[in-house]
Amino acid sequence: MEKTITTMGAFPVVYRYCRELSPTPSAFARHCHDGYELIYISEGDGRFIVEGSAYEVRPGTILFFRPREYHYVDISPGTPYERQVIHFSRESVDPGVGIFFDLLDAPSFGEGNCYSESDLPREFTALLRGFDAVLKLEGEKSAVFCRTRLADLIVMLATSDSRSGTQVSEKLGARVVRYLNDHIETGETLDDLAKRFLVSKFYLCRSFKEHNGISIHGYLTRKRVMIAKSRIEDGVPAAVAAQQVGFGDYSAFFRAYRRIVGRSPRET
Repeated sequence: MEKTITTMGAFPVVYRYCRELSPTPSAFARHCHDGYELIYISEGDGRFIVEGSAYEVRPGTILFFRPREYHYVDISPGTPYERQVIHFSRESVDPGVGIFFDLLDAPSFGEGNCYSESDLPREFTALLRGFDAVLKLEGEKSAVFCRTRLADLIVMLATSDSRSGTQVSEKLGARVVRYLNDHIETGETLDDLAKRFLVSKFYLCRSFKEHNGISIHGYLTRKRVMIAKSRIEDGVPAAVAAQQVGFGDYSAFFRAYRRIVGRSPRET
């Protein structure tokens, strides 16, 4: 079962309610995107992988993803999976909330993503559960509803004193992904990484893939393309953006960009 609504305007909010009685793990794509994502899980079992950190999926789990954070869910097929998902940007919400976005953006990639209902005020989950009311609204009413509720949710998240810890954080795959995020533009090779972490290239690649669900090359390519996309949107020439994020060859960047973004850099 799935219900979706997208508000109108230059900065839309996408709200989805989804429930699968028998979820298929392979149906959940590994991805990252430009905007923010908020998920409230009311039913389910498994784990979420966010930038190398792993969080348990349990009823009452709240996940917050920032732009360009690579994540995916490894869901158990034996338990129904029910959640509410909201995609939005800073511009989707009242500008006065910007200072609270700054607080949420402060942690490193993969840190501070997971909350439980007990971490937050009761009003937070009440607001989230009540978000389903937007499905009954149309046009500007739905946009105003979303902007107002999102502002309240962001403020409560940013001012929360506690966050649930990661369940898996010290495995090699987690340490490597955190290192890559800090050196995303340096263009280090597999040989460089293997020497740094004192392991063979084979073991490095296998550990990374097992923990993060994607190869090192695939991870770096997606992250670099998404960072370049953001810079191109800010006015940086495509060729310059490609070099800044570690692409030595523009034709390789162009092909990767079209494959991941769905259009050429010039069309961004």
